[in-house]
Amino acid sequence: MDLTRTCLLSIPLTMGLWGGASINLAGQAGLIEREGLDLPVECILGETCWVANYVDVDPADAALDFHCNPRTYNGHEGTDFAIRDLGIMVRGVPVVASAAGIVRSVRDGMVDVAITNEASRAHVKGRECGNGVIVEHEGGWQTQYCHLRRGSVRVERGQPVERGAPLGLVGLSGETEFPHVHLMVRHHGEVVDPFTGQRATAGCGREPRPVWRADRPVPYEEVALYHAGFSDGRPNLEAIRSGQQETQSLSTTIPALVLWVDIFGVEAGDQIRFRLISPDGKLALDHDQPVERAQARRFAFAGARRLTLAWVAGLYTGEVTLTRVRDGQAREHRVIRKVMLRTGQ
Repeated sequence: MDLTRTCLLSIPLTMGLWGGASINLAGQAGLIEREGLDLPVECILGETCWVANYVDVDPADAALDFHCNPRTYNGHEGTDFAIRDLGIMVRGVPVVASAAGIVRSVRDGMVDVAITNEASRAHVKGRECGNGVIVEHEGGWQTQYCHLRRGSVRVERGQPVERGAPLGLVGLSGETEFPHVHLMVRHHGEVVDPFTGQRATAGCGREPRPVWRADRPVPYEEVALYHAGFSDGRPNLEAIRSGQQETQSLSTTIPALVLWVDIFGVEAGDQIRFRLISPDGKLALDHDQPVERAQARRFAFAGARRLTLAWVAGLYTGEVTLTRVRDGQAREHRVIRKVMLRTGQ
């Protein structure tokens, strides 16, 4: 969770984020209305980045995205574009300006540490955005980019930037549990959901008029099976999310073959099905796992034990399918991974 309600806006002037000089964007009204916004990350949505949380558009205590689904949390005022793991973060994923404008404020120097308890949350109070950049655009628009990697911010206050200009790198600074960039969009000071073009308090189910670029629309992700793989026993979640476990092949003598998956946006009533197909086409595993409660992020796994002296050598196929029933219609979301089991390894 990354509560960015105060974000950069509450930072004292001594932090160097806000100065007294005004930024002149007069005579430029309408660029975002005319051209729209780009993704704030250099990635391919659904392949190398995923939406972890949408804007909460419910004005009451419920947490609902613009589709009236719980793909958000209460009070969330931005869109979270997540990358796969910490290993990818270390390699460097550029955060870029979604539209041309002038840098209004910056912050850098906060460490990249996941928030795990109340003590760590208290440590970043008032600086929940972490390292970040605010860009002011014509026509009263603003975009804010949070949780950038320490030492990666490449722009200065007052600097003009073009669409797609590098601002920094995806990081883990501020109040966040996983590497991502939190994009907040404002128009005349009001938070706007970029998927609808309406105020964040407008409620769900309204006719959307997105402010994304028309020639590069950003699709809605109902759920994202964003990472999956294999292990030879109970998966090491810390190693997986830190990017330290990439299994391309295993030995035919491993005690078990386990298929795991990391998911954004599960809901109560979802069914997760794990299937393992051996090189000879036989089904080595077929396991259903019900989801009992909504979760922003869920890690799940299932596996089969070795029952003979060795597994059949060759390429195994793992399938994870999440089935969701909505309005009487069942929809499937699937990820497929393969692993080689070798003799003598």
